[in-house]
Amino acid sequence: MPRWIKNFIILASLLSVSCTSPALPLNSNSQSAELIHTQDTIEVRTAFGEILEVFDAPNLSITEQRARSAAVKVRSLLQGGHGSGTYMIAHGRRVVITAAHVVRNDSVMAIDGRDGETVVGQVVFINHDIDIAFIVVPEMETRTAVRYRPQRRYDERLVGTTLTYTGFPSHHDLLTIRGYVSSIEKEHIVTNMFGWFGSSGSGVFDQQGRYLGIVSGIDVGTMGFGVRIPLESIVWVAPVSKLDHEMVKIRIVTSVVPQTINAFPGARAPRRGGLRD
Repeated sequence: MPRWIKNFIILASLLSVSCTSPALPLNSNSQSAELIHTQDTIEVRTAFGEILEVFDAPNLSITEQRARSAAVKVRSLLQGGHGSGTYMIAHGRRVVITAAHVVRNDSVMAIDGRDGETVVGQVVFINHDIDIAFIVVPEMETRTAVRYRPQRRYDERLVGTTLTYTGFPSHHDLLTIRGYVSSIEKEHIVTNMFGWFGSSGSGVFDQQGRYLGIVSGIDVGTMGFGVRIPLESIVWVAPVSKLDHEMVKIRIVTSVVPQTINAFPGARAPRRGGLRD
């Protein structure tokens, strides 16, 4: 069997593993994403108006700064694996919004902040058809909640909109990604930006800070011999505009907020000594 066929078979087999599988080699010349890292300290104004020193990245827009300071890792306590999420204020409660396929059928999830902080969250709303879940969480010390401002529009006027998300693809700690809307399809917003295992659930924002939805998946193409390959620059976004917003509100405001970070084995408070990103 020719080597190139063997390589594609290996590549296809890797697509069936979990969100936290080792990353496949990616073309270093890809233009579909920008990974942004700098060293100067900036200040970010939070959803409540406070000024908080968050991380070292002055080349980010205000929206990108806020999204990065709110990004969390979402882990299953029962089934393993991880995805990403966004720490938000919605209807007076602190929530993490992520992908339904990250939560699966769990009722509680581990939410990782920075500096070792982990809290437990209660799943209060999940829509597997749209692929979005809401998790009510206690206040976090190392993350700054952003206000939930859903983008209600879902039509061709979104095409070309500049987007950003921050998440935890593959084994990486925290990556900020830029892209744009390429198309509006029946079930998903199709975007041109980078996505990989582990970035599922990352909150996607436009440059005005409106929340479009979550990273739901990447496109998969078919080569010869029926071999499937990932198209990591074609990212599907599950649109928050399709949710039943009134039902989401009811589920959030009637939920019981977890009161302690010690609600499950392994939960821990943040290490002292400052924040890092």
